[in-house]
Amino acid sequence: MRDIARFVGLDLRSIRPNAKYMIIPVGIVVVPFLLFLGPYLLIPAISGLAVLSAPSSLFANDERGRLDTLYTALGIRRSQVVAGRYATCLLLLIAFTIAGVILAPVVALAFGAAFDWAIAAALTAGTVALVIILLAVGLPAYFGTGPGPVRVVVAALHAIILTAVFLVSAVPDVRSALLSWLSDANLIWLALAAFAILGALGTASTAVSVRLYARRDL
Repeated sequence: MRDIARFVGLDLRSIRPNAKYMIIPVGIVVVPFLLFLGPYLLIPAISGLAVLSAPSSLFANDERGRLDTLYTALGIRRSQVVAGRYATCLLLLIAFTIAGVILAPVVALAFGAAFDWAIAAALTAGTVALVIILLAVGLPAYFGTGPGPVRVVVAALHAIILTAVFLVSAVPDVRSALLSWLSDANLIWLALAAFAILGALGTASTAVSVRLYARRDL
């Protein structure tokens, strides 16, 4: 556990110089959402950076700095690298989501727009679940391959899926239908089912990434 925590610290330090390149997409997505889609979708727009920017930046740093060699020299096993990278992505998702949840009502207040916390909560939960699914599906491709078309395709698919979901969720009738469905659902059982499914998916994804990463010739 200590080695995994040390790896997460290395990950966060390695990504710090590239923070501005992760902030630029925020500016690119924030303005259109503010102008056309309203403050609610700031939450998924910012949270989505955890899958759109974080993996590509982290793995690009590995390649540029040959950090895989450093991890080996520090005695961090490949399985710990995988677990640490998953933990880093999860921490970034939490941080981005908190930022979106804080920013959305502030922007709504600044623009004099109504803000319903029920809608915000539903979007937050849905976005976090979607991003976790995309990370679980996409990270094995990053661990199993080096820089090249596979990673580009994965990143492009993530962007397309997130954009499509965001645009659909911007439709008021869709949001109303979602809230109506949630009001009739048993939220406790729904949350437990979501945790179980996402936990199983994350565990399986981690196991696949460990196997693929172990086979790579670094």
